Amino acid sequence: MENYSNMTSKALKLTKRSLFRAEAVLFLLVIFTIIAIVAERPLLQTSITLDASDGFVAKYDDSGNGGLSTSEITDPNGMSWVCNLAESDTYMYCGFELVLDEERDSGLNLSNFDQVRFWMDYKGPTQSIRLYLRNYDPRYSKPHVNDSTKYNQVEFNADLAEGGQWIELSMSDFFVANWWFQANRLPPNLALPQFDNIVVIDVQTGTSGREGKHEFTLSEIEFTGQVISSERWYQVIVGTWLGLAMLFLIVRTWRLKQELNQRQARERELMQVNQLLDSRSRTLEEKSKTDPLTGAFNRKGIEDAIALGLIERREGKPLSLLMVDVDHFKTINDHYGHAVGDQVLTGLSSLVKHNIRGTDLFARWGGEEFVLVCRDTELREAAGLAEKLRALLAEEQFEQVGRITASFGVATLRQGETLDEIFNRVDQALYKAKEFGRNRVEVSW
Repeated sequence: MENYSNMTSKALKLTKRSLFRAEAVLFLLVIFTIIAIVAERPLLQTSITLDASDGFVAKYDDSGNGGLSTSEITDPNGMSWVCNLAESDTYMYCGFELVLDEERDSGLNLSNFDQVRFWMDYKGPTQSIRLYLRNYDPRYSKPHVNDSTKYNQVEFNADLAEGGQWIELSMSDFFVANWWFQANRLPPNLALPQFDNIVVIDVQTGTSGREGKHEFTLSEIEFTGQVISSERWYQVIVGTWLGLAMLFLIVRTWRLKQELNQRQARERELMQVNQLLDSRSRTLEEKSKTDPLTGAFNRKGIEDAIALGLIERREGKPLSLLMVDVDHFKTINDHYGHAVGDQVLTGLSSLVKHNIRGTDLFARWGGEEFVLVCRDTELREAAGLAEKLRALLAEEQFEQVGRITASFGVATLRQGETLDEIFNRVDQALYKAKEFGRNRVEVSW
């Protein structure tokens, strides 16, 4: 029982500790979730800053298409250039490229960026300036074919760059240049802007380009965005909660199974303890009702059988008593010693118990006297049993003593008779058997 109490105490402590840990983990998870939601942008924000050192610079103009415009890079180590647009039969334009990959097929993935910011100083007559982010994709781009890269375009007012200013544009403002889309005849699914492999950043005079001198200075280009999209971020948060919930359920199920196994083990242990206590209790009870020498019942042990017999007697079933007394037992003790006398009593008890029914109860009444309670037994049956036992005993050989005899008194409980009265009658019958020469059965009719 002490082990069971200790196990129960330990189980309670472990349960409390587990609950505390679960609450602590849940509290921390809630805090982290709040931080993840509130501080989403600073946590996820990332940026890339580019300048002339991140690639190589190149200039271009309409002279390649038969035009009369000219262009020149004024700062080989930076991003400054000048062009002179001259009217001709072709479309007037000039521009500047920051080429991020010499092969123009492996660039930057800007898909998760949502803003582009750059410092520009412009002087000239044009009203708008174009910014191209050119993307390479083998589905439509061809190696070493410059114009096969997709032209993601945005056009802004040239006044924004007058005198040198920071310009901020949203990546959502970009669209695929119509002239490029028509020239390449792409399917609709490729008509949208694409930023997963930007190989060239291109600045060009806008739609309303005018004749004259155009001066550009570009210091740096910064792309800002998130490491992952907000949608993906919240999917991660929800997925984390679901994953932890699943883990909690798995762990909780495992712990419940462990607790169930422990509880069942404790119940089995408790049952074993109870069985042991019951067994010990029965053993002690049997010992309290058993004669330690002969193994027969004692006076206390015979009470239950007599009480049951009395109940059955009221139901019309007979109850008979046999009283047995070893003849000349004092002589045996005096001549052979008490140890031999004890052997005689033990042998007699064993012989009787092996020759009676399971419902009969044999008890040592005191000294060399024994009582046999026979339930549901008529007087003639009881007398016959007594005669049988007497004959068996007379033929039995006992060590050192040889043959012995015993006298029997027999009586059956009469209607309305008390226990004292039947015991007096059976005792008188036994006395009569002794008086008439011993080794005989006398019946109280």
